[in-house]
Amino acid sequence: MNQKSARGGLASGSIWSIVDNLAQQVISFVIFAVLARFLAPDAFGLLTIAHLFILFTRLVVFDAIAMPVIRAGLPDDRFFSWVFTCCTLAGLLLAALMFFSAGMVSSLYRAPELKTVLQGMSFSVLFFGLMRAYEARLVRNMMFRQLAIRSIGSVMTGGVVGITLAAGGWGAMSLVVQQVAASGLALVLVVAQSRWLPRIVFDRALNKKYWSDIRQVGLTGILQFANTNGDSLLVSIFLGPYATGLYNLGKRVTSAVYLVIASSMQKVALPVFSDAGADMAAMGRGYLKILGITLFCVAPLLCFQAVLAEPLVAAVFGAKWLPAAPVVSVLALLYLLSSIVHLNDYLFFAIRKNRLPVLFGIAQLTLATVLAVSCYRFGLLGMSLSFCGAYLLVFPLSQIRLNRELGLNAQQVWYALAPPLVGSTFLILGLTAYLLLVPPGISNVTLVAGGVLIACLLYPFMVVVTGWQIRSVNASWHGLLLSAMRLGRAR
Repeated sequence: MNQKSARGGLASGSIWSIVDNLAQQVISFVIFAVLARFLAPDAFGLLTIAHLFILFTRLVVFDAIAMPVIRAGLPDDRFFSWVFTCCTLAGLLLAALMFFSAGMVSSLYRAPELKTVLQGMSFSVLFFGLMRAYEARLVRNMMFRQLAIRSIGSVMTGGVVGITLAAGGWGAMSLVVQQVAASGLALVLVVAQSRWLPRIVFDRALNKKYWSDIRQVGLTGILQFANTNGDSLLVSIFLGPYATGLYNLGKRVTSAVYLVIASSMQKVALPVFSDAGADMAAMGRGYLKILGITLFCVAPLLCFQAVLAEPLVAAVFGAKWLPAAPVVSVLALLYLLSSIVHLNDYLFFAIRKNRLPVLFGIAQLTLATVLAVSCYRFGLLGMSLSFCGAYLLVFPLSQIRLNRELGLNAQQVWYALAPPLVGSTFLILGLTAYLLLVPPGISNVTLVAGGVLIACLLYPFMVVVTGWQIRSVNASWHGLLLSAMRLGRAR
């Protein structure tokens, strides 16, 4: 009975985690689109610079301190109180550092208005420090429903506050108040849901016991921050707040597709790779199934964004954001590669090649930095191309190594990739011809709607036609796709 209850709790937790992730992505994107109608790109650029500091503290400091709780066998309330004490002290120190260094940082960026934004956002750092132990306690007790309610409620409330202030002419400060209100409400909700009051606990034995884990998680967090946010940091340093705001929009538009689908595919990949065990042949077949369905879902959406970037940006965000359209086109290719790299990294961990994703990540980050330093003089488009170029250079090495580990040959990989790639190629050609043939004067909304209709008809048709033409030793690509879909429904 206890085992069944544990499995039921795990299944329920997975569902609520997916709901939490999907709802946050959708709600955040809608709020972002509405705010973009009221605010200029430089306002979002200022917030992005401040948010980089907050993300760094969460990944490298707060998550590193809280991780021992999630991994520990049977943590008690004293253990959680120790985590609360450490995170609160770290939050106070980091918030003070952010507040009092705001003037110096704004001078380095040559953006005086950044000082107020940094000082306001420092309160969010403190709130995140205060709530991290509560979050760890809820996760450890598999109370994912409460976490989802907390996240959705705080994001929606903060969004309403931000939109109201932006409409009232508050500018960049409306975004600051939005973020602080969301994090403050999240803290209140998580405290109310936990029904637990921590004590101040200093324990040298616990510090010594878990210092190695904290340091390791912190180092991993630094690499994760650099790989996921290093591009935005480089853009902010070399090009300033306005370009950072444009880049942030391009990244939000393209990464939303990647984040939602990659998260779903990870849930499907877990049982596939687990069932294969040490059987590399079965692992390879499972990998090809997941790869096929991932590209089938991701490729048309990103290709659509790449070709129709200009009318899409104008229709959703307004004409003042049109300089971000070329960035959307470039980043669509980057996140298409990222969807494959993400799956490859997940599989490397499954076959106990843990160091390979780290090494490839370091190589990609180094190349991106070198190329960005060389290309920043060509503006935002040049830097965007440099980030994409780093992925293009490292991706083949990762794919070749993975194919070797699984014993896959080029023909087998082609069976998995050909239908979505052929379908995407025809989709790009069809949408490009559509833009060239439509008469001038058509509204952006009509252009986008027409593009959606073409994509819905052309892409599935070409995928099905190509899939039925390709035969592998065991089954057609169409059969592999249906098999992968059945695996997803069985979950």
